Amino acid sequence: MRNDDIRTITEIKQFLLDPPVSFKLKDYASKHVQDAADLLSAYAEAAAVQNYLLDLHEQLETNSISQEELRNKLKEAGIQISRLTNK
Repeated sequence: MRNDDIRTITEIKQFLLDPPVSFKLKDYASKHVQDAADLLSAYAEAAAVQNYLLDLHEQLETNSISQEELRNKLKEAGIQISRLTNK
């Protein structure tokens, strides 16, 4: 990954691993998840993580995920990005 992309994805990963406690979490998370998916689209080795993020983004857009489940899914997304960036 390019240095700029690593810096950006690391910032997003930090948000995902420790999402704020907020009633607007879905709004905040949606942008971060979409940004991460967009960034990872340039890297073939990140396809599985990108697909996870796109699926999560779809759930956010359709409001088919509870607030409690959302925090867990965001943390899982952060963990997946960590595994990808630590290779």
